[in-house]
Amino acid sequence: MSETNKQDIYRVLIVDEDAAMRELLAELLRAPNRSVEVRDGARTALEFLQHNPIDVAFVEAALTGASAQHLADRIKKLCPHAQVVICAGRLSQPWDSAGRTRKGERVLRQPFNFGEALELADSCKTE
Repeated sequence: MSETNKQDIYRVLIVDEDAAMRELLAELLRAPNRSVEVRDGARTALEFLQHNPIDVAFVEAALTGASAQHLADRIKKLCPHAQVVICAGRLSQPWDSAGRTRKGERVLRQPFNFGEALELADSCKTE
């Protein structure tokens, strides 16, 4: 693969403790122009990010032992240009109705429409 082609690859990280959900989302987002990695928690995601930049991360809101906002902050420190999409299951979580967190990450409510997930991934690429 040429350097130009490598630069055209859009790198996606999915962090979700639910194996079925992360694999379903990964399968949906796989494409010739996307590299998709999955991790089952904050620790393994951060280990991956130490040596691998990403363009967008889909993060489960209710990770065991870590808040999604804390993980989003760490992702932004390691990959400042990356977009973070927090996959939230409860409407009571502290994110506004426009689908943004207090720090500007995107919010995708679960159960979510997979077309919306694809659209959101593509819109992050163009920002």
